[in-house]
Amino acid sequence: ERAPVRDGRDAAVATVAFDPAHRAATPAIDARAPTATDAKADNARAGRAATGWRPRAKPPRARPLKFEMDTTRREVASERTHALGARFAARVAWCCQEGCYPHKDHHVNQDACATWEAREMAHEEAVIDAEGNDAVERRETGRVLVGVFDGHGKHGEECAQIARATFAETLARETRGGAALRDGYARTFEAVNAVVCKEMGENASFSGSTAITALFDDEGVVRVGNVGDSRCVVGVERAAGVAVGNRHTRRWEVRDLTHDQTCFRADERARMKAEATSPMTFATIGMVLGETEAHEDFGDGEPGSDEEYCDDPPRVFMAGYRFPGCAFTRSIGDTVGKSLGVSATPEMSEFDLNAEPSTRCVVVASDGVFEFMSSAETMAIAEKFYEENMPGAAERAAHAIVRAAFSRWQEHDERADDITAVVTFIYPLDSDTSTATVVVNDMDDALNKLLL
Repeated sequence: ERAPVRDGRDAAVATVAFDPAHRAATPAIDARAPTATDAKADNARAGRAATGWRPRAKPPRARPLKFEMDTTRREVASERTHALGARFAARVAWCCQEGCYPHKDHHVNQDACATWEAREMAHEEAVIDAEGNDAVERRETGRVLVGVFDGHGKHGEECAQIARATFAETLARETRGGAALRDGYARTFEAVNAVVCKEMGENASFSGSTAITALFDDEGVVRVGNVGDSRCVVGVERAAGVAVGNRHTRRWEVRDLTHDQTCFRADERARMKAEATSPMTFATIGMVLGETEAHEDFGDGEPGSDEEYCDDPPRVFMAGYRFPGCAFTRSIGDTVGKSLGVSATPEMSEFDLNAEPSTRCVVVASDGVFEFMSSAETMAIAEKFYEENMPGAAERAAHAIVRAAFSRWQEHDERADDITAVVTFIYPLDSDTSTATVVVNDMDDALNKLLL
């Protein structure tokens, strides 16, 4: 069966006017992700495996009649403030919008998103106290962790939900006992992959999820782990008159902390060839169908390049077959792809806020955002709301990024992917801004919703 490919971009699509202030149909949900402990009773009643995943929502009753954004099919985490040590505070919010597939029945949002606080990544360890006695000490892995999991395939929602439900607990386990944080953080992705593959069994053969998380600690360091083609981007404010290197932001320099893991990357193709245990080949669907000549001159697919927005990207196939057709090179699940070199080992990066104290924003988002928007365009939206510094600014920015991304899908395609954006605004605690930041969490919820 031919893998799905975007086509018919020139076809007329309906556009929809959207009120930026509209939130009546999108009530905020608890920003804390469901954990394995939370969901045991649910799983027992439903006869599901005991990993802790819970279905988000029932599929729509019918396929959409128009190509438009249905805000009733959205999850929102209202803005929360977190202290990142003595120098910085972070305001975090996210918006997770189900896509629109007019030609598909029963589509359900396969993106999953969560924010975990320090207490949810804590663990207890046996230690010797100052007097030489046995004691138990509670240790925290970080101050706040944000994550986006973008499912794909028939069972993509389940894969993403299991990954979300188990990630924080697994991270706490893998970093206990004095284990190096970077190594334990990386092992977490592989351990979560093992859980997904075990619990899903054969249903993970051609289904899986990307996974990207950003861990903020109390020393001002942001550690990012990435498996797949979601993205983490930072905005660093520069002095007036200093060039920022793009034409979209006013004063923010934009940097990608991740590198999309797709078959465009020659280094990833080389790694996969070395790690594959089954014969494999890289090709576009046109090549597989004999419509174009086979080659591996795919370009680099770098953000903003012509290749990044092509209709027929390179994919990995089992040699002689038309499956699995993975355009990504790393993922959670996808057991058939694993035999072809698709890896669950993350690429890791770090960003020190102390070295860049004028950092203003970190955005973590699924490829639904970046399919037709650049990192700089995305950060320009965030910059606008940061400068306004209104209550709920991070949540406003997350909504605006999702709306803008959906509009791009309407302009360029006949459907829209699921779209998720996590916005983290960073404020120095030694500035006047910090006062406004700390007050936000103490506002009455009703007043906050009215303002938004």
